[in-house]
Amino acid sequence: MRASQLLDDIRDNLKDFDIEYVRNKVTDDRYKDPLTKKLAKHNSEAYDEIFEIELSDDFTISDEDINNLKKDIDYYFEKYNPHDEENQKLTKYICLYLAFINKKPLHPFGNSPADDVYEKNKEYYCKGRSRYIKEKNSLCKYCCTKVAPFNHLF
Repeated sequence: MRASQLLDDIRDNLKDFDIEYVRNKVTDDRYKDPLTKKLAKHNSEAYDEIFEIELSDDFTISDEDINNLKKDIDYYFEKYNPHDEENQKLTKYICLYLAFINKKPLHPFGNSPADDVYEKNKEYYCKGRSRYIKEKNSLCKYCCTKVAPFNHLF
């Protein structure tokens, strides 16, 4: 599939999603968990990019990879959050965008090695990748991050 086709498919599937609900989690005091707030910010920014981006390169993406990512996200939600169909759809299409078009981490990232996922010298590192990539249907295999150097352990 061409990147432009995938982007059109992502846009079609997200066009009616109420992103304001997600965006409001960033500032809503009812959401105390910092990860929830970071994820809401990350996802709402990706959502905005999806509808703003103009592709300069219409490259080919493997249909098999696209379908596998969709299946792995379905597996994740069936196992951990089976009744959250709305967030499953948002997550699926944002992950497709981040993994195959934007090539940014699937998780929120910072600029400091103190963060679990961080950017340094235009590369992304994840402290959990070496552990989580071994899990069944892991989404890590689609993420652009590298295993973080182990100096954060000391």
